Amino acid sequence: MAIDDETVAVLIELVQGEGGVQPFEKDEIQKLAAHLKGKGILLIVDEVQTGVYRTGEFLASNLYQIEPDIITLAKGLGGGVPIGVVMTKHKDILVPGEHGSTFGGNYLSTVAGLAVLDVLSTLYDSGSIDETLVYFSQKLKEIVSKYDHLFEKEVGLGLMRGLRAKSAEVQSNIVKNAMEEGLIVLKAGRNTVRFLPSITISKNEIDEGFKRFEKTISTL
Repeated sequence: MAIDDETVAVLIELVQGEGGVQPFEKDEIQKLAAHLKGKGILLIVDEVQTGVYRTGEFLASNLYQIEPDIITLAKGLGGGVPIGVVMTKHKDILVPGEHGSTFGGNYLSTVAGLAVLDVLSTLYDSGSIDETLVYFSQKLKEIVSKYDHLFEKEVGLGLMRGLRAKSAEVQSNIVKNAMEEGLIVLKAGRNTVRFLPSITISKNEIDEGFKRFEKTISTL
C-alpha cells in the first residue's frame, strides 16, 4: 500500500469509470477506510460519476458502508447545469469568503440541483429507481448470454454499467455502429462498452435502447 508517514489523504473512485466501469470490492474499501481512520489520514471519495443515485443509492459510499471525510459531487446533481459540490464532516475549516468556486452555489445551479434532488429522491422513495436498475441489469445479462461470442461479462453498479467485450476491436465497432442506430454508448478501458442511461429512463425506453443495441451487434 502506497501510504507512508507523509500521506495526508487518499482520493479514490469507488467505481473506475474511464478505467472500464470496474467497482472495487466492498471488503477492500472497508479495510482501506479503517486503515486510514486508524492512521488519521483523510479519505476522499470522488462521487462525480457515482453520486446522486447513479448506483442506486444517493452515494456509492452508502453501498460500501463507509463514511468518507470528504465527498465530491458534480454532473448528475445539476441535471445538465454546471455545478460542483464538496461535502465534509470536518467543520470550521473554512469560513465564509475564504474560498471561491466557479461552479459552486450560484442561484441557477442550486435551484437546478434542488429540482434534481426533488425528482430523484421521490423516485428512490417509491422504489422506482430500484426497479429500473433490476430491469436494466436483466437486459444486460440477456445480452451476455445471447452474444457470448462478443462479451465476457457485465460489469458496474446501478446505472453505471458496462459490457466487457472480447476485444478492443469489438468494442470499437459496437460504439461506431450504435451511433448509426441513434444509440449512444461509450468506450471505457481497453475493451468495455459503457452504458450511462438517464436515471429517469422508462422501461419502454430501455426496451427500445436494447432493441437498437441488438441490431447494432447482430452483424458482428
